Amino acid sequence: MYKLSVEEKFSAAHQLTNYKGPCENLHGHTWKVRITVEGAELDQSGMLLDFRVLKSHLKKIHNEFDHTFLNNLVPFSPTSENLSKYIFEKMDKDLPKQVTLKEITVWESETSCATYYV
Repeated sequence: MYKLSVEEKFSAAHQLTNYKGPCENLHGHTWKVRITVEGAELDQSGMLLDFRVLKSHLKKIHNEFDHTFLNNLVPFSPTSENLSKYIFEKMDKDLPKQVTLKEITVWESETSCATYYV
């Protein structure tokens, strides 16, 4: 088996709901998202999937979320945990058949992240 990962960053604001503390107030992050896929068969050029293809799928998430107020885009409290699952479900529908989506990791800072995986 082979695993591939690519990352993308976006800037967005959010505020946590049903939460008592500073993060219930409007604030922003430079978020980072990593997508990891796996598969067993390489193509004739020795690749599981061209990184450009994988990056183009992740770029769609960037374009949807960048410079937005996340609370207006998603029907849940936009925590890193919830965003990782939401992105996983969106990405899983669009990926080429030769790869399987394994996990999505979302960082809201350099030291704090959440991962949704199967």
